Amino acid sequence: MTMTNRPVDGPYRITTEPIPTGVTLDVEAFVQGVVTDVVELLLSDEFADRLDGLYDMQARDPHLIERPGDLPFEGLVDDLVAEVRTKMPVYGRQCGRLAERLLTLSLAGQLRSLADRRAVPAQRAEGGAAA
Repeated sequence: MTMTNRPVDGPYRITTEPIPTGVTLDVEAFVQGVVTDVVELLLSDEFADRLDGLYDMQARDPHLIERPGDLPFEGLVDDLVAEVRTKMPVYGRQCGRLAERLLTLSLAGQLRSLADRRAVPAQRAEGGAAA
């Protein structure tokens, strides 16, 4: 993988790829850290009991009406999100490399999109795609 595709190499690698409508950021290393946080939390006393409670609820009445604050799954998700990492640091020169890469890919995508839009009327006029 070239440095161009991986403008950020630490503490979490970020790779970039152009897509027709913009750019994708691959943040697998960061997500691995988040999943690690979640698993560790689920093994803790506080969250393990709540996870067990979700297993117990699977046999509940499907017609039971509950208020949003009473929904155990959503509540557990919200509490886990509050505990895990949600910000990805990008340091020093890597900020500039990431910005340059995003700008490059974004401009290239915009140019491709503009070229595609201009190609359609030209094809029609020449009897291309519409013919």
